[in-house]
Amino acid sequence: MTLDELKELIKKENRQLEFKSSTSEIHKACRTVCAFLNNHGGVVLIGVKNDGRIVGQMVTDPTCQEIANDIRKIEPPVVVDVSYIPIGDGKVVIAIDVPAGEHMPYVFDGRPYHRVESETVPMPQHLYEQLLVKRGQQNHTWEENLAYDYGVEDLDHDEIRKLVRHGIEAGRIPDEATNHSIDEILDGLELIEEGQLINAAVVLFAKKVTPRYPQCMIKMARFRGDSETSDFIDNQQFSGNAFKIIEQANIFMKRHFSIASFYQPDSFVRIDKPTLPVLAVREAMINSICHKEYTQRSSAITLAIFNNRMELWNVGTLPKQLPIEALERKHRSYPRNKLIANAFYMKGYIETWGTGTTKMFEQCREHGIPDPIFEEYSGGVSVQFMFAEPIGPHVGERIGKPKEEKIDLDAKFENLTRRQREIINVIRGLGEAKSSEILEKMSESIPESTLRRDLGILKKHDILISKGVTVNTVWTLKK
Repeated sequence: MTLDELKELIKKENRQLEFKSSTSEIHKACRTVCAFLNNHGGVVLIGVKNDGRIVGQMVTDPTCQEIANDIRKIEPPVVVDVSYIPIGDGKVVIAIDVPAGEHMPYVFDGRPYHRVESETVPMPQHLYEQLLVKRGQQNHTWEENLAYDYGVEDLDHDEIRKLVRHGIEAGRIPDEATNHSIDEILDGLELIEEGQLINAAVVLFAKKVTPRYPQCMIKMARFRGDSETSDFIDNQQFSGNAFKIIEQANIFMKRHFSIASFYQPDSFVRIDKPTLPVLAVREAMINSICHKEYTQRSSAITLAIFNNRMELWNVGTLPKQLPIEALERKHRSYPRNKLIANAFYMKGYIETWGTGTTKMFEQCREHGIPDPIFEEYSGGVSVQFMFAEPIGPHVGERIGKPKEEKIDLDAKFENLTRRQREIINVIRGLGEAKSSEILEKMSESIPESTLRRDLGILKKHDILISKGVTVNTVWTLKK
């Protein structure tokens, strides 16, 4: 969180936000952390006065240790995100971002707390006992937890009906569902429990997600160059339900991607070819929503467009049984949020057998662009789509490839990494090589996904050319 983001958060003061002036109140702050865990999550800011004035404080190693020790007094054990936001003069504001608890009730220092409006108070005995019984009976994931502050009237009924229409067209929902009530549809999708909505229903259909669900957000940016250090051409963020997020992402991409129009030989019918394969991008967008770790309240899906690629990132790592290298081939599906994924399946947007990423590879190859590149970093997963040729800052503008016939490798080496130079030397020595042969010759062991990314970059720089597809692809130096 930046200082500007901190100021914006303070302006939106609500009962999921608590101010403490300094760590002298750390005991009270942790009571509120406990209360947030027993409700819908929230943020505790240490270094902010009750009236919203930012004062900050100096932080030493013993201070950090004191905070960690008090958080350890919360049971069951829980992981919260503690960050330190510089405000100048060596002072910081400490932000404790608390998810909605998955194993309620929680206690701090042996006593349970919860929120009543904007106050942290001891939890009544009868409520504590009810939550204990419920915890013993059920083992809910975050998406299955009850959304206490939402009713059916808070959902977008048009979006729910649209899902039913599309599901009928896809053959996944029976025709008679058109006559069902909204409650019956939600019950069929397992999004309502004993008359109460669950979190998955809010993520999918809520008319308004803020301030209760700040994680239902997408941040979108168009950078002027090839990295995040470049200037912004466009920078936006949007909060809304899953289907509105996809809609806004689509609008943003249309604004920054051109469509190449051309005519087939002997035909006057124009064909429009988008910069990226539409279905592959939609699949990646839906994956970001279905596999997102929603317990991280401060997280957002990010969509970044550079001159040479587009990248989507969402918080939440791959399951242990699914290594990143397996995404290119047939694999089992392990959705983090099964009910959210099921809604997209019923609408006809995705399959259930782990074919989504393999189709992304197929669609990129049919489109004539490099394979998508998957990476894990910063506690999340990204997918990058490389463009066939760089795009300019204005829609419709192409930077284009150099027209030189002979490649000046010495000049191009200036922008290459040591590993990429070694790949060139390996291919030069072999004359031509498959990925497996290149990996065998490398001085250090690297993942196949890393090699694919480097090969794509070298091809973009017009240094390498490829023939064939998948494991049979052969790489050679461009003459």
